[in-house]
Amino acid sequence: MSLTLRELDWPLTTDRLQLRPGLSEDAAQIWPWYRLPEVQQWTTTLSADEAEHRQRWEAGLAHAMVALQGERIIAVGKVERQDAWSQTDVAEQARGQQAELGWVLDPRQQGQGLGTEFAVALLRIAFEGLEVRRVEAACFADNHASRRIMEKIGLRCEGVFRQESLHRSGRWLDGMAWAILATEYRARHEGASRAEAPARSQETR
Repeated sequence: MSLTLRELDWPLTTDRLQLRPGLSEDAAQIWPWYRLPEVQQWTTTLSADEAEHRQRWEAGLAHAMVALQGERIIAVGKVERQDAWSQTDVAEQARGQQAELGWVLDPRQQGQGLGTEFAVALLRIAFEGLEVRRVEAACFADNHASRRIMEKIGLRCEGVFRQESLHRSGRWLDGMAWAILATEYRARHEGASRAEAPARSQETR
């Protein structure tokens, strides 16, 4: 049986962040910055008030993640396990084999690399915790901050879709699809580990 987020060991600690699955009571702390126009510009959902925000938050708790600095939540995201597409006779083998990532950072924390640090941790959770074989993410092509993060953490742009996404501004915008395979993730990290290893002594005996 596939593991769920809540069955993994928590918290996950990075250099500056502590990650854990989202809780119902987190909604109140997130709302003051999540509702800001610069955040809502790119979010999928737009809540009219805190009550609606809480309802949407609770509906997505199965795949919700939060990142904390001390006691303060400075980013929220998701690691949503999904079924891969397959032909019907092999659908069971494709069940739960991939995950979709997403993230939103408190705008007061921008410019410090925390969004990238958070996204790296989400990727690690998907591949090393949930053990999926493929991770995907999507964004508006105009969301340059998210695009930069996806590039930095090793995702590959697999498609740009011309004016396929209707933005709440009324504009039809290009959408982008990004992905990375577990084999690519492992190769990337094994290569980084070798690069960081101390060089062997060249002394002769």
